[in-house]
Amino acid sequence: MNTIFEELKTLGKDIKVLYIEDNKGLRESVSELLKKFFSQIFYAENGEIGYQIYREHSPEIVLTDIRMPGMSGFDLAKTIKKDNTDVRIIFLSAFDEKEYLHEAIDIGVFRYLSKPTKVPLLITTLHQAVLSIHHERNKRIFERQLNDIFNYQNNLLMMFDKDTPVLVNRQFLDFFGFKSLEEFMQQHSELDTLLQEHQGFLYSTSESGWFEKALENPGKLFHTKVLNHSNEARHLIMKLRKIPDKEGFVILSLDDITDLNLMMIFDGNAAKNDQKLHDTSAVLKLMNVIKENASEVKLHNFYRGLTIVNSAVLIKMDDKNVVLKTAHSQLKAIKLAKNITITSELFPFSVLCKTVNTIDFDQQTITFSDMQFVQESADQRVNIRLEPEEERHSVTLFRNEIKFFGKARIVDISICSVKIEIDALPAGLSVGENAKIAMVLETDLQPLSLSIIGTVYRIDSFSKSFHVVFLFELTAPNSDKLLGYIANRQMELIREFKAL
Repeated sequence: MNTIFEELKTLGKDIKVLYIEDNKGLRESVSELLKKFFSQIFYAENGEIGYQIYREHSPEIVLTDIRMPGMSGFDLAKTIKKDNTDVRIIFLSAFDEKEYLHEAIDIGVFRYLSKPTKVPLLITTLHQAVLSIHHERNKRIFERQLNDIFNYQNNLLMMFDKDTPVLVNRQFLDFFGFKSLEEFMQQHSELDTLLQEHQGFLYSTSESGWFEKALENPGKLFHTKVLNHSNEARHLIMKLRKIPDKEGFVILSLDDITDLNLMMIFDGNAAKNDQKLHDTSAVLKLMNVIKENASEVKLHNFYRGLTIVNSAVLIKMDDKNVVLKTAHSQLKAIKLAKNITITSELFPFSVLCKTVNTIDFDQQTITFSDMQFVQESADQRVNIRLEPEEERHSVTLFRNEIKFFGKARIVDISICSVKIEIDALPAGLSVGENAKIAMVLETDLQPLSLSIIGTVYRIDSFSKSFHVVFLFELTAPNSDKLLGYIANRQMELIREFKAL
């Protein structure tokens, strides 16, 4: 009780109380109790005077008798509740009949106490009333703050109940040039047409609408193209969030990034010669969008061809560097590889990072810079390409049945290709030409011997050697054997990487 007593004294300072009682002695007695907790107390001997005081001072709590000359407590409560449903009305009555109690419930009275009321019960009731008032005040402050955030942040926001828009913020209306959601919906009754078609962006197709796609992927970032009130095409990042504990309610946020001038990157033809592919600042700007949306990226590295992939979270960044937090295994792979391929649903292409500044294994963070988009990268491999053991394989090339006598080794091999390092190019060997390849891949059981015809797909020139990539097709028996070798080699590399 002492805790309630002290808390009521603290919380009751700024709350106004009206006490109505026709019995003068009882009125004076209860008023002395009320003075201990409330600094603004008003008194009345009947309902008519009580209502006049209520109209003048707007008290938050009203304590009243029921049976009084003139206006009864019930009539007073009904009149007050019509004006303000939030007023806490407490009945103090000598009559404990069920009809009174039921009527009090119908009116919305806070509590019904029988007279004579015990002081501890009255104090507890007043404490409960004060707590509910402060809770309501805090709730309204919170809602006003949310409303300000909703209306004045830079993002365009749209709330849906199932597939029906029910609320938009001011930024949304200003973007499209409307005064209300109703006015917007008159012009855009078919929301499927809201997002414009653009390569790599989200928009409605004959198979499905954009809203359904977003609903299936809550939290995912989508690139979108939208026409504003001036009919200008704007580049917006869209994200759909489900509202907890509100079944069917979602919020759609749209962040305008047109000023980044990244829309052309998504045009595959234009992007081939677009300098923005090599623009580190463009990558950093998209990284910042990812950070602001608390999204993740994927890091890709290879250990002797073995794929190492983990999610990463952006911790901080500046105009040059990015700091990511990721798994220990990924940091280990980065330390070995000295570079990183980064992917995200927001990137038009993979990002290649060639400069790793620091790796902190204790904090599980990595700091890097020097980034650029790459249209083709190792993370897009369709088939597993693994390095064979250096001392447990051999390879020989034949061009027009003539054996190549230079040094040769297998860099990596997959089910349909092999990259071979040679110290000199055989005469006439060029892209599109065929060559015979004889390989022996040793295993713990029987060595795998393959003799195949490969077509040159790519030739990379280095200072002292060449890397030649051959494509080939195997017969079913040989294909099964090579698949078995790759699977076993993959397990060997996993054990080897874990032991590092």
